[in-house]
Amino acid sequence: MPMDENNQTLCNFAFRSDDAPPRKETRRAFLIVMSGSRAGEMYPLQKPEVTVGRAPGCDIVLDDPSISRVHARFLLDAEGKVTVVDNRSTNGTYVDGASVVTLPLCDGQRIEFGGTTILKFSYQDTIEEEFQRGLFENAIRDGLTQVYNRRYFMERLAADVSHAIRHVVPLSLLMLDLDHFKKVNDTYGHPAGDSVLRQLSLLIGNTLREEDILARYGGEEFVMILRDTDAARAEVLAERVRRLIERTPFRHEGKIIEVTVSVGVTTLGGAVDSAEAMVREADRLLYDAKHCGRNRIRSADMPLLETS
Repeated sequence: MPMDENNQTLCNFAFRSDDAPPRKETRRAFLIVMSGSRAGEMYPLQKPEVTVGRAPGCDIVLDDPSISRVHARFLLDAEGKVTVVDNRSTNGTYVDGASVVTLPLCDGQRIEFGGTTILKFSYQDTIEEEFQRGLFENAIRDGLTQVYNRRYFMERLAADVSHAIRHVVPLSLLMLDLDHFKKVNDTYGHPAGDSVLRQLSLLIGNTLREEDILARYGGEEFVMILRDTDAARAEVLAERVRRLIERTPFRHEGKIIEVTVSVGVTTLGGAVDSAEAMVREADRLLYDAKHCGRNRIRSADMPLLETS
């Protein structure tokens, strides 16, 4: 039910006495994601109006099917107060469990869109902001390589599949595995193997676009989500990555370590119609590449490429 006048009065009093950012300190208004694949991510409210929704043109894009295209607006006034305004959304906007149309926000209040996405409104100074961002990064990054971790990858892939199906755009996935990596560890030691993984992550990351996602799937296995990328372009990128790794000398404590990779390439479509199906198909094709000699790429609709 709607928030009553007593709650609103308390909210306004709390804002005036405690929540308004001190004028002489850097204390900004943020929305912090509390659920889903982006849990912990922070969005600053710096403009007079910030829109939130599924539409690509929104200031904050949340890929949740229960959220309207332009679900709500956040209005920032000259004194630093923020008001949330529901934009006639399908599933409504809720603050601390109460349905709202327009409401000035208090520090710490929870905002719910469509029943699944929960945000926290908060004022943060520089130290608090850095701490919160650090928590978010630690939750989604692999400790060794600093690329995204498997949990984040799976949640992001599921969201990207939904987005690709809804907007009818291509989506591809690469799954890459280092060839004979156990031999690297046995010959040069595990610190050398760790060094190779870090160097490999940096090398691949530098070849991808900003919108692409690189994650460590497990051990010496990596995955790449390629948004708006069809099968032909994904195969070209996979071969470029394979050749780059083959031709790059990996160094550790004065020693040069030669590395090759096998890559499975798959694209959303047909029977490959979900995040789980994409992972299964990419893994199957990766296994085919290894079975056929390693140091090559494999996709469902291309002949096996010979290496040179």
